[in-house]
Amino acid sequence: MTAPPGLADADALRRARDAIEAHGWEAATMERLAGALGVSRMTLHRRGVRREDVLRALGSLLEDDYRRALWPALTAAGSGAERLELALRGLCDVTEANLALLAALDSAERDAIFHAPGEQALTQEVFTAPLLALLRDGAADGTLSAEDDPEETATVLFNLLSWTYRHLRLSHRWPPERAAAAVTRRALRSVAA
Repeated sequence: MTAPPGLADADALRRARDAIEAHGWEAATMERLAGALGVSRMTLHRRGVRREDVLRALGSLLEDDYRRALWPALTAAGSGAERLELALRGLCDVTEANLALLAALDSAERDAIFHAPGEQALTQEVFTAPLLALLRDGAADGTLSAEDDPEETATVLFNLLSWTYRHLRLSHRWPPERAAAAVTRRALRSVAA
């Protein structure tokens, strides 16, 4: 099945993200989203595209941004701890780039982006797997502690970084570098060997 119009185009999706950031999720009408996507509302309607489809496509865009940001940490030379620090900084960068979008969404929409459906609503593996790999690499080279449950630790690190960074930026109005340095430093201490 081909993607609905505009939802396969990263630039158009970024314009839809901008519309949501500017107006909030509740006020991001299909008319506004269609305009941002470069099509008519009627075209979206005829193709069966709903607001939830746009949100799902934005979630995929966020996943792609996250993969690109963490790839250098996964492929870099250096210790597990050094590479984990690089990854955590990348996570802060992706959160920064999507700060207004994440603020515009309420908890149900954020859950749809970050959590797998089901009773436990686990953070999707795309967000935790890179951190898990780096935790295991650091445990193997002795620069990070060997965790009893590394999957849980990866989930906690992802959520600790993204939520705390977002809070410090939006509520405390810390500059990006200060927020990234603070959360990264403390997260690394929590898993240091």
